[in-house]
Amino acid sequence: MFRSTSIILCGLVLSPLTSAQELPPAKATAAASVDAHAAALIDASTRIWEWAELALTEHRSSALLADMLAADGFTMQRGVSEMETAWVASFGSGEPVVAFLAEFDALPGLSQKAQVSQEARVPGECGHGCGHNLFGAGSVGAGIALKQAMLEHDLPGTVRVYGTPAEEHGIGKVWMVRDGMFDDVDVCLSWHPGDENEVDVLPSKALRSFEVTFSGRSAHAAGAPWKGVSALDAVEAFETGVNLLREHMPESARIHYVVTAGGDAPNVIPSTASIWLFTRGKDWPEQEQVFQHVMKIVEGADLMAWGEEHGDLAAGFKPAQVQMFTGLYHYNPNHTVARLMHRNLELIGPPDFSEEHHAFARGLQENFGLEPLGMHAEVRPFDPDPEPESGGSTDVANISWVCPTIDLSVANWPLEIPAHSWASTAASGSDGGKLAMLTAAKVLAASGIDVLTHPEEVSEARAEFERASAGFPYVSPVGPEDAPSLPSHLRAN
Repeated sequence: MFRSTSIILCGLVLSPLTSAQELPPAKATAAASVDAHAAALIDASTRIWEWAELALTEHRSSALLADMLAADGFTMQRGVSEMETAWVASFGSGEPVVAFLAEFDALPGLSQKAQVSQEARVPGECGHGCGHNLFGAGSVGAGIALKQAMLEHDLPGTVRVYGTPAEEHGIGKVWMVRDGMFDDVDVCLSWHPGDENEVDVLPSKALRSFEVTFSGRSAHAAGAPWKGVSALDAVEAFETGVNLLREHMPESARIHYVVTAGGDAPNVIPSTASIWLFTRGKDWPEQEQVFQHVMKIVEGADLMAWGEEHGDLAAGFKPAQVQMFTGLYHYNPNHTVARLMHRNLELIGPPDFSEEHHAFARGLQENFGLEPLGMHAEVRPFDPDPEPESGGSTDVANISWVCPTIDLSVANWPLEIPAHSWASTAASGSDGGKLAMLTAAKVLAASGIDVLTHPEEVSEARAEFERASAGFPYVSPVGPEDAPSLPSHLRAN
């Protein structure tokens, strides 16, 4: 049995979240490990927040977390699934296999100081508006803590931490699932920074990400426009078709796009133009219905731009090219694992935010135009039947169709602060966010201990998973010939 003491790090006071007397021995050991590694975990999250590296280029962030696990005795596989920044860290052997997920990519244009007013650290640069600096470091802390509990209490099984890059582009986990890296996992425990403390079983939307590149023929836009074929015209015709489709899509479907290339000068008719799109649906079949309609609009837009020369290779015709980047399935939440995780969230309790943490949160909320409510300091009751639909998509969903999976949310951000904003970026670098990260690590480790020591719950989770996935066998949305890639304008940078 351990006796936890308060830790003071750069003004951040970390009090024991749960006394040793309230925790079973193995979970007390895991919680003590998180406290013992708090300084290193906070330092890692801070450095990753400052580096703010984009998808597939998270070299320093990925290496920092992988090196922490290697130094703690985990066996490492680095550069897996054709991604330099992807890795798998393993400790132990045999069943059951518990998986934790670590993300570490940032978002473009969200550079922000850890303060209550909007001010970029480096104007125009990236920022951790989705809290992946906390996500990655917290999961590493959970893996190390579970390993320590396994050693001290002779627990069976294997713990793995998966370094999954490019989550914001839905890439990392999709390729790792394609390559069978989760096939033998018994339970996958994930978490994500949020504005509330809860375990939910909300669905997510299925998504395809792809870029359409239209080809045309350059000419002087004033001197001889009739000799040119505008690829930008094709993009604009395509946009019109997509926007007309919106009236006739299911209400749960979505389409979003940005033009990634539209020419270089007004007096040159663009010979190439590109547009990057997401199609979404409440599930994969609905998304595919929308996607197939969009593909017909591609053909029509190409025909409109080329007119009578459509298909005439001698005239320079090139058909539109469609490059697939990823496909995200709809989420398949496992209620058995959700109840297990919720039990441990209640056991560990919410982050013990100080008045300083709440004051910072209220300042962010006021400057974001929200009611100054502070941080969420409770645990939401588990709701087994929530309102049916969230709007987002996640590559964790692909894992959920190959093994029982659930997600935890911990209040790293003030209430009502949205992800992907300057305010969530500031909160992700704040002391309160880091404190909440340590709470998440303890909940994950405690939940992992239950997976290792409660075979009946693992069996129940597997039986639920088999029932849920019986009518929807997983087929990878990316093939063996596909390589992880980004849209053209991001590759150029």
